[in-house]
Amino acid sequence: MNMKSKNTVILVGGIHLGKKPDCGETMKNQLFLKRFNELFERVIPVDTFEWRKRPWCLMKMLVTLIKHPKAKVIISASSAAKHLINFLNKFPINKTAYFWVVGGDLPVAVRKGLYDVKALNNLVYIPVQGRSMVKELNELGINNAVYVPNSKPITFHPTIQKHPQGKPYRFVFLSRIHPEKGITEIVAAANKLNEKGYKGQYSIDFYGSKDAVFAQEFEQIIYESENMEYKGYMDLTSDAGYELLSSYDMMLFPTYWHGEGFPGVVLDANIAGVPIIATDWNLNTEVIEDNVTGIIIPTHDSEALYEAMKKVITGEKDLVGMKKNCVEFVQQYDFRNILSVDLMKKLKLYE
Repeated sequence: MNMKSKNTVILVGGIHLGKKPDCGETMKNQLFLKRFNELFERVIPVDTFEWRKRPWCLMKMLVTLIKHPKAKVIISASSAAKHLINFLNKFPINKTAYFWVVGGDLPVAVRKGLYDVKALNNLVYIPVQGRSMVKELNELGINNAVYVPNSKPITFHPTIQKHPQGKPYRFVFLSRIHPEKGITEIVAAANKLNEKGYKGQYSIDFYGSKDAVFAQEFEQIIYESENMEYKGYMDLTSDAGYELLSSYDMMLFPTYWHGEGFPGVVLDANIAGVPIIATDWNLNTEVIEDNVTGIIIPTHDSEALYEAMKKVITGEKDLVGMKKNCVEFVQQYDFRNILSVDLMKKLKLYE
């Protein structure tokens, strides 16, 4: 077993300490905290979850940085990230800072001038979730981006079974309940399936936190539907959650969410052996192989979503083969394999 590094790490990001993760960012940061505690002798979390409602956390962050000027500072997502990056550029109280990016919209944000290119280049490294993102950032003059894919603990091993003959096909949506996650397209596809006579042959269950602005409209959609149901929160912090997820035939992920990167939900689906119907948005095509671990459709295309769902319902897709492919594919993304000692050494975090 490797000895822990004596380096001190300060993890700054939306962690939601002491609570269950409620989004991809908090899920990832809680995983970081767990792994870094395995690798480093001292890890100091600075939780910026909902920092606008908790402005005192910014004072804690400043005090922590001043008290530990030689610590490795890992800024992991959070809307406060750009402010801290710009601050450290102007006041370099700590010269070993990293921006560990969650999501895929950093190149867009740089183009909009939301980040200072010089401030980003003053960081040690910027780990990002897609190879295409590294290329885009290089083209924008950012030379310290490095590809580090998303990862998850993989302890669950699903039992792959054929779909029970005569039973409805069960689709699952597992993400933020927001229009940009493709909810409108799902509803349109479901309406067409019903019009074409497939009403009794499928169901769609939704899991995830509701966007406050969209919540009432979504609840009305569910109320009026015979095929769709909102199920609340799916706890994937244990194998019991993955057992539930594995009971579904296919995941729906027709996203065009502006911040989408390498979504953790893609790994969750693969761990559970559930293929995905997903849009060709951002990094989806890097992490979902068409007709191997899922079905890729054009963005904003409810007709393509309808056709893909119909092919699942009518048995035109080899679901058993795709499920097996998912389970095999995801093994490379076990978090201890990704967040390895070798990676820490490459990033100059581990000495």
